[in-house]
Amino acid sequence: MDGLEAEYGEQVNFVRLNVEIPANESIQQSYGLRGHPAVAILDADGAMVQGVFGAETAENLRLILDEIIR
Repeated sequence: MDGLEAEYGEQVNFVRLNVEIPANESIQQSYGLRGHPAVAILDADGAMVQGVFGAETAENLRLILDEIIR
């Protein structure tokens, strides 16, 4: 994820949630994120555009991001 953050830092805000912190549980639930790893890609209004669940390669995440930010 760090490489993607460096690559897309001007276009995408990356936020990481530690699911072991109880205060983050409501955020996780509001986006329907179950288990981890999970990635929620949100639009500027905070609506989830795409969810990615389970381990994913940087290349696949790059393809998803490229499609969304076009």
